[in-house]
Amino acid sequence: MLNLIETSRLHLREIKEEDFDEIHVIKSDPEVVKYLTWGPSTKEQTRISIEKQISFQYEENRKIFVLAVVLKDTNKVIGNALFMVEDDDFEVAEIGYFVHSNYWNKGFGKEIVEGLLDLAFNSFQLHRIYARCDVENTGSVNILNKRGFRLEGHFLKNLKVKGSWRDNYLFALLSEEYKGLKQKN
Repeated sequence: MLNLIETSRLHLREIKEEDFDEIHVIKSDPEVVKYLTWGPSTKEQTRISIEKQISFQYEENRKIFVLAVVLKDTNKVIGNALFMVEDDDFEVAEIGYFVHSNYWNKGFGKEIVEGLLDLAFNSFQLHRIYARCDVENTGSVNILNKRGFRLEGHFLKNLKVKGSWRDNYLFALLSEEYKGLKQKN
């Protein structure tokens, strides 16, 4: 099990079965899943995905961490965060996140990314973190830019989302870049 990740307003913790109702509300919101390959989710799809995400918690040499994003003050689940280690030898991981639309433009995405970067570079001692997002997902593009990520690629029509081929950006951050950013702040 992963230790709790804490930011100023959030806890990032392992998903539990009791999170179903709050996670389903988020995963069934067409605005939240607009740029994702899945969704909006039915209750059955949400149940299956939560069961799978919980099963990752028991894997030996675990590589995939899907976390509930929880408001500290109310204990309400407002999103999910992904931390996926590619290969121990390469010391690289991908991060991802989504937040209920009621919590957009309030700095929560930035906090999620900060928590995941702390996990990646301080707990896991990784070398490189990357994130991908749809070119039209200006919220995620802004979050990644503000956290010091560098745009490394623009992939043309590389991901099919709800029947249409979509362009994606690839952003990345190295551990030395992260340490430099931390020293400036």
